[in-house]
Amino acid sequence: MKVNNGRFLQGYTFVTLVVCGLVQYLTGVGAVLWLPFVAAFAMLLLLLMQTNYEAAKLDNTETVLAVLLVGAYTLILASTVLQNGLTVTIVGWKNELALSLIFLCLLLGFIRESQLYRAVQVLYGIFYLQFPVILYQILVVVPQRVAVKGEFEKWDSVVGTFGGDPMGGGNTAALGLFCLLVMLLKLSEFRHGVISRLNMILHIVAAFILCVLGEVKFVILLAPILLIFVWLCPSYVYGVKQKDIKKVLLMVGAMGLLVVLAIVVLAASYATAFDTDPDHSALKVFWDSLEYIYDSNYVLPTGELGRMTTLFFWLENSQLYGWSNVWFGYGLNATNHGSSVAPGFLNQIFNVLLDSTSLSMMLWEFGIVGLVLFLCPILLAIKVSIPKETLIREQLSTQDIQLLSWQPAFIAFGFASLLSLPYSQILMLVPMLQFLFYFSLGASLVIRKSVIQSGARL
Repeated sequence: MKVNNGRFLQGYTFVTLVVCGLVQYLTGVGAVLWLPFVAAFAMLLLLLMQTNYEAAKLDNTETVLAVLLVGAYTLILASTVLQNGLTVTIVGWKNELALSLIFLCLLLGFIRESQLYRAVQVLYGIFYLQFPVILYQILVVVPQRVAVKGEFEKWDSVVGTFGGDPMGGGNTAALGLFCLLVMLLKLSEFRHGVISRLNMILHIVAAFILCVLGEVKFVILLAPILLIFVWLCPSYVYGVKQKDIKKVLLMVGAMGLLVVLAIVVLAASYATAFDTDPDHSALKVFWDSLEYIYDSNYVLPTGELGRMTTLFFWLENSQLYGWSNVWFGYGLNATNHGSSVAPGFLNQIFNVLLDSTSLSMMLWEFGIVGLVLFLCPILLAIKVSIPKETLIREQLSTQDIQLLSWQPAFIAFGFASLLSLPYSQILMLVPMLQFLFYFSLGASLVIRKSVIQSGARL
């Protein structure tokens, strides 16, 4: 039986970004999140079957990337097995690193560029699916949550298909970053002349509204910077580079206006929920809502450390068992308090929750050496994927140009995901964002490979 790798990736995308989240959200069955983990290993198995009789042709850069990634896996898994045993290793691998196999498989040639094209079309379909799902959540779930828990953080129930607990915390950050990816893709398509201005504006405004509904402040503040990056980023296609400063200023002004409107709307929502002083400005109310991020000594009543607090806490306490753990970590899952099979033992020792951010988790679990080794292939992949003008528009089809236009967007999304490391834990714990991040990294390498195979010299 032959399995089409492109079809498999499309199905994998839909299951991870739609099926898993909806099942978890509607039924509370968290075991469904094992599906992306199982599919990642199935993807690796299919790759091995595909290359059984023909070795993957990697250039020097791709070989270095593969060696670095496998080296990081080896170090982190060996450290975990030696310190915590096989069960914790399997659980930790499933929760935190397994989906990075997507990056490795795409690097090794799991799909061609035509199959990548169809996979991104599936992403667009999933984006459109968010609207009826979110409408249901606003009309049905949010009133139920307000009736039970009051106005406090009521919009955490608005997560689209990205899952979570409707009465607790949903994966709104994953939804926000997915919307950011759509914004970046559509802006780059417009810049390359593939879609109309109206199409681009409608997608960006719609995605931005979803971020405001989900109160994803990280994306709201970061989106203008990354959109400008995509607009100014080089392209593989000659003549696309933007030098018109007026268009850049216009875009900056438009995004600035959207951010101001978002801050006003969010501030009004917070003022109602927290009964703040009516004399406080919208900006002050919004800034006060960010205190958990920049305060270096912030601890919630639940024991969860603030974003900045996690770094200071690691600096003060990382030598619990000696310097070896500072350099090589305490192993996977050591800080994951949400695991029912193998809850993080460090949380129990310190009696606080250390998994507030992905950066904190990586420092505790990977150690400094493991963290650097793990980030090296990611940063290198982003660096080598930055496009250079090599192809002539007249020799390309519309689909070719659209595919090439996605490169700046994937690079910008990679930056956005890395910037989330000190802000949120979702890149280490939420399979939906893990999938999008590693898919984007791998997709940028697939596009790079297709350009090289076309005869262009990078």
